[in-house]
This record gives sequence, structure tokens and C-alpha cells, in this order.
Amino acid sequence: MDRRRLLRAATAAGLALVARPAAANVGTSRRVSTLRITRILLQPAPGRRLTPVAPNAYAPYRGYGATDPVLRIRTAQRLEGIGCYWGPPEALGPLLGLDPFDLFEWDGDAVRGPAEPHAGLLDRLAGADVALFDLLGKALGRPIADLLGRRVRESVAVYDSSLYMEDLLTPPQREGLAYLDGPPPEDPTEMVARKGVWLLGRPGGVRTFKIKVGRAKWTESFDAALARDVAVVAAVRRAVGDGAALLLDGNNGYHPRPLAAAEFALATAGEDVFAMEEMFGEELAAEAREVKRRLRAAGVATKLADGETHPGGIPSTLLAERFTGSGGSGEPLYDIDQPDMNTTGYARLVIVARACAGHRITVAPHNFGSKLGFYAQVHAGLVTPNWEFSEVDDSAFPALRPDGFRLERGRAWLTGMPGLGVTLDETHLDAPLLDLRA
Repeated sequence: MDRRRLLRAATAAGLALVARPAAANVGTSRRVSTLRITRILLQPAPGRRLTPVAPNAYAPYRGYGATDPVLRIRTAQRLEGIGCYWGPPEALGPLLGLDPFDLFEWDGDAVRGPAEPHAGLLDRLAGADVALFDLLGKALGRPIADLLGRRVRESVAVYDSSLYMEDLLTPPQREGLAYLDGPPPEDPTEMVARKGVWLLGRPGGVRTFKIKVGRAKWTESFDAALARDVAVVAAVRRAVGDGAALLLDGNNGYHPRPLAAAEFALATAGEDVFAMEEMFGEELAAEAREVKRRLRAAGVATKLADGETHPGGIPSTLLAERFTGSGGSGEPLYDIDQPDMNTTGYARLVIVARACAGHRITVAPHNFGSKLGFYAQVHAGLVTPNWEFSEVDDSAFPALRPDGFRLERGRAWLTGMPGLGVTLDETHLDAPLLDLRA
């Protein structure tokens, strides 16, 4: 979705405040010192994708550029916390002079939730609490994951969302493509497939890929778009083989004909698609139920995912929706919730994940073009029982040094660094957009 719309919605939304279950070390001391926030900077980290962002269902070609807006929160004790921040800059000012420990309620060294006196402030920060958790983790000498709760896994599954509509690239846009050696294929769907093969060879061993579908805006008819979507999925599956998992993202491109999402899913049933994301607006619950009914009646197990367009993910009323058709007794209507990581933050994400677990729904936060968002996800995924996977792409940011992570065999691991696990190379940061001092 459009990033600006998402940010406006995130700022306007309220944060439901509920306490986490008590940790095992209740009653132990969590404070190592008194901290005081004395400076806040918002400083862009320019980056570049290894491959350009081709069109998706709603946006045209966007090229190679990428930016992570780095929030830097410093204390008088010379500690600094960093995170990605897309929210309103004016929301950050009230942090000056505060002790970040006092912003949260604690069970020993684990955060239970926002402290009541500061609940409204944390709500308005729209995801900035990642930088606060980084700061606290460094003060306590512990990774953020250990501040969020007890770890339930050693590593987090990762998928790559770099497959767009490469079949729609123009000749000038194909110049210099990393995955195109020689002339382009005659069949344009093979452009997407070749990129899929290229992704298979990337470091980290990721073998789960998300493909953009929903080409109606760019074709002569909806039927032509549907046929191209089907052909692209088949081409990618042939290219990457049976050992790779495929996800599909419609970016609401099927909204004009929502039940065509069922036609598409049935036409690609032989390609073993794990999940379809955001095929049309979540408000079309009756249509989603009918799509799922047709899939389950045909024995297709593809999951339905959504939620990135709402602060905190899928609205609670839709989380409670059940599918009770043939073969789906008691199944949730939506199987995977995808709140945007960078505008949700940790405090809200913990609440969302617990609500989803009550409905037997997994969480897989949305993360577009942000490495800081990916690193933040990994910590949450280690402590969230109903975590599905984390989203990464081929963007690279020279200013970010993620020594706290390793990616191998398609999974992300922590190396033990305190806080987020990322340090900054100042020489690759742009001038600050915001510089507040106490």
C-alpha cells in the first residue's frame, strides 16, 4: 500500500494496552542505572537495491533507490538506541529528558508493556519503540529478544519479497539487470522466473519467495491480467523447483473482481502456493469466505493473509471471523496477520500476536524496503509462538552494520549482541532531518 496512507492511519490509531504474562524472573531488579534522553535525531540512511522495484498491482516502476529513516535516541550516559521511524517527527519531542526505563512496566529484565503514565506517548510514537528497546538492551547488555520474553525458537524463517512484475519492465529498465545475462527471453514471464533463479543463488540460502500478482492496471483486460498472473506463477515454479516455497501478493489488485482470486488460486493449485496476501480489501469478508470455500472444496490448502493496511494488522472483528464451510470447520477466515513492522513497533506487536494466537492465526509482519524493519522482526519472531516468517528483500544500506545477525539456510539467527544488533557507519548517513536536544 502507499506508505503515506499507512503512516497517517498508524498515527491516528489507538494502542490497546494489556499486560503480558509475568516472566519467570518476577521481582528481580531490571535497572542498572538511571538514564536520561538528551538528544533525538532522525537521519536517513540511503541505500540501493541490487535489482529495481518493478511494477506491482498499483505502483509503476520505482527503480533501485531505498531509504531507511534511522531514529537515533541518545542519553546523557552516552548510550544510543536506533530503529526505523516513519511516524510524525513532532511525536518524538516529549521523549527528551525522560528515563527510557520508566516508559515501560517490567518483570525483572522483561518488559510487560507500556507504563500507564506514558501509554499515550508510546501510542503516538508509531513504532519508535524499537529504538527505545535497542537503548534498553544495550543498557542491560541483552538482545532485544530477551527483553520481549522467553525465546521459543533459536532462529526465524525468512522469505524474500523481491519478485515484482519483471515481465512489465521496458527495454531501458532491463539494462544492467543482475539476473539477466544476455538478451531478454521472448516469453516475458521468464523475466520473473530468471530473477527467481538469481534469488536462489543469493547468500543466506533463502528458498521462500513472494511473487507480486494483480496486473489488471497494466493490461488490456482483467482476464488478460489473470492469465498473465497464472503464467508467471507457473514459470517461477518451473524455474525454482519443488524445494522452494511460493507466496503471492495481490496488493488488492483483485478488488474489482474479488472472486477471481479463487479462479486464480484454483488455476495455480498445482504450483503448491503456500499463501495469498492482500488479494482484495479485508472489508470484503463475504467474498473472502467464498474464496476460501472454493479453495477448501477443491482440496487447496493455500492460506489467506492480510493486514498491512491497518495499524496493528487485521481489525479485531475480522480476526474473529471463522470459516465453517466444507473441510474448514472452525478455521479462521484469515490465516496470517501482517501488521507493518515499522509503524507497529514492539509494544503493539506483542498485543497483536497474542490476539491472533487466540484465533489460531499466525503473524508475519509486513516490511517494505527496510533492513532495520527486518532486523526488528527477527527479535520478535524468536519469542512469539505463532510467528510465521520474516520479510527481507535485496535492499542494501552501507550505513547499517548488522553484526548481531547471521542469515543461513533461509533462517535468521542472533549472534548475541545487546540491543537490536546493528551499529551505524556515520560516513554513509545523510544530514539529519531532525535534531532535538534537551
